[in-house]
Amino acid sequence: MLNKKRKLTLVKCCVKNLKPPNKHFNMNKFKLIIALLVIASSTYGQESNIGQFAMWKPKDGQLQNFENGYKLHLNWHKTNGDKWGWYGWFVISGSRYGQFVDATFDHTWTDFDNAVKPAEDIADNRLHVFPFGDVQTIFKVSKYANSSTVDTFKLKTKLIRFITLTVSNIEQALKMIEKLKEFYVGKQIKTFKTYKVVDGDATNQIIIMMGFSNWEEFSMSENLNEKVNEFEQIFKIKSVLAINSETIVYRADMSWFSN
Repeated sequence: MLNKKRKLTLVKCCVKNLKPPNKHFNMNKFKLIIALLVIASSTYGQESNIGQFAMWKPKDGQLQNFENGYKLHLNWHKTNGDKWGWYGWFVISGSRYGQFVDATFDHTWTDFDNAVKPAEDIADNRLHVFPFGDVQTIFKVSKYANSSTVDTFKLKTKLIRFITLTVSNIEQALKMIEKLKEFYVGKQIKTFKTYKVVDGDATNQIIIMMGFSNWEEFSMSENLNEKVNEFEQIFKIKSVLAINSETIVYRADMSWFSN
């Protein structure tokens, strides 16, 4: 897949060679240039704001084998030149306690059409991971930049509070979450990411990921519900229908990044 710099170069090259019709005008060349312009410009315009989560449940008595197999699968990504980043966490609170979460972020939709060797990827999963764990769900999200801190790699903090909001009005809820982010940034939170679910689960859900280095830092989010209510009152809205909180713990040994 062309990277953004090469796509922009392609567009400039096409524009440079695009000349008005004359007696030497080649219609086939003209059509080809227009087609390349359309493809390059549409792909270049995509935002790198799409993420994907997968939830795994290790089989009874197979936790260590699951971890070992998943690490082998990450090595497959490494040896096959995968440029995507892969985060790994275990859920340590809530109804999904004990499940494993893997996630990849900052993609365009086109990236998913160009994933590295999909058939071989699934074959390696079947060999090393599927015998020891079952996929519970896979879902995609879209990052809301106005309610997110900038550096995705701060998701490597030891603890992430994984908040799922069920809302009646996405636009109103995102406006409220902007204020929520500002409040926690003022308290020096390590990271605050906001995503809306776009596929694979209820699309009236918003996910907030709050990063902390330890439980003492985590305590700053103790009154999250009260802050949500406070900011809804400020905006004179009532959009949040339910708040679910889970804690996930980062596993560096079950994560991999090409850079």
